[in-house]
Amino acid sequence: MGPETSTRNVGRVPLVDEKGDEGAETETAERASMFASFAVPAFRVIWLGTFFYYLAIFSGMIARGALAKDLGGDNAALGLVTLAFGAVSIVMTPIGGVLADRLAKRRVMILSTLLIGLTSGGLAVTELFDITEFWMLIVASGAQAAGFALLVPARMAFTIDIVGPKLIPNAVALAQISMNSNRVIGPALGAVFIGVSWLGYAGIYLFGAVLSFVAAGCFFALDAGEPKPGRVQRAPLAELADGIRYVRSVPSVRLVVTLAVLVTMVGFPYVAFLPSVSEDFFGRGPEGFAQLSLVGALGGLAAGFLVARTVLAQGPRVQVVSGVVLAVGLVFLASASNFVVALVAAAIVGASTAGFQSMNATLALSLSDADYHGRIQSIMSFGFSLFGLVSYPLGLLADSIGLRPTLVGMGVAVGLLVIVAEVRWREFRTALVPAAG
Repeated sequence: MGPETSTRNVGRVPLVDEKGDEGAETETAERASMFASFAVPAFRVIWLGTFFYYLAIFSGMIARGALAKDLGGDNAALGLVTLAFGAVSIVMTPIGGVLADRLAKRRVMILSTLLIGLTSGGLAVTELFDITEFWMLIVASGAQAAGFALLVPARMAFTIDIVGPKLIPNAVALAQISMNSNRVIGPALGAVFIGVSWLGYAGIYLFGAVLSFVAAGCFFALDAGEPKPGRVQRAPLAELADGIRYVRSVPSVRLVVTLAVLVTMVGFPYVAFLPSVSEDFFGRGPEGFAQLSLVGALGGLAAGFLVARTVLAQGPRVQVVSGVVLAVGLVFLASASNFVVALVAAAIVGASTAGFQSMNATLALSLSDADYHGRIQSIMSFGFSLFGLVSYPLGLLADSIGLRPTLVGMGVAVGLLVIVAEVRWREFRTALVPAAG
């Protein structure tokens, strides 16, 4: 895949191999240190706060998946908890994007992080008193979805404001490293908590609450992150409609965002079914779920370091390759004959999802105007919202025809989406050649 040459991209990081001063400056910036964005103090603060709340998230996911399996008992129950996340995200994601573009980003980040912390604290209390019920997991999942829907667009837009356009690929990749390192650390800690009787699920959730409050404290150290002076304020729905019109009007952004949403919706629900892969396929229980999550995170972490060194002009290629590998990895996971093979498949899927997600954000933000970054990030987050909605019917399908055929179907669907997107973009670039000449 490759982006178009368009007058809409004037002033942004070029994504094609161009000659001239602008292309040379971009190439120099992209080949800078893997940790170039850490030279910006405010980025270090955001990264540290992000590290803490990701650690809270991924340690808590072990408890949520295991509790959902214990209290609900089947794949549909796992999907239903994720459905709650997706349903709330559908409503809150566009609101988060609009707020990120029109309010002080620091305030949005702090309030949303505190909401996540309070939710974890509430589950810690119910576990301490042994009164947790399945509906509480659904409510907590929805509340955390609201927090994420508000937090992610504001954090991403603030990050890009801080580092500037030339460091977008590096900053996004470093953010992915923060997430994927905690996909390693979080499940490991979760497994330790589960294995210690006096800690258990309550300990995990209490730990997550404390980390979330620490993350909010980090964000207090940032500047306000006010919108640009003189920005025209309109009604929230008008702001949202304007963001959608913008995405539709820029073909490169439209294709990147569409592919991101669809592949995330169809492919990423595999995460919801890892507890069943562990227990139903191999009889490993929560410990096996933690191990599958761990190796998937290690694959994602390795991919994150590679993407941090990737030249932006290669981004579309990384996106396509990652999508194809994700498709193959899902089929491989479905056909795993033993737990060791499943671990290898989980590592492949983890690496490919990290590469795909990093390049989606990099491409979309690099191709678009800064005034729309919050809304574009929120639109891309619809993929995760829809992934939540799709997880429940996929869970019902898995209960009906089996989880292995369901995972195969997900892999095939991802592969077809990537192939169609690649063909469409090649046609688009071919059509642009005469005009560019």
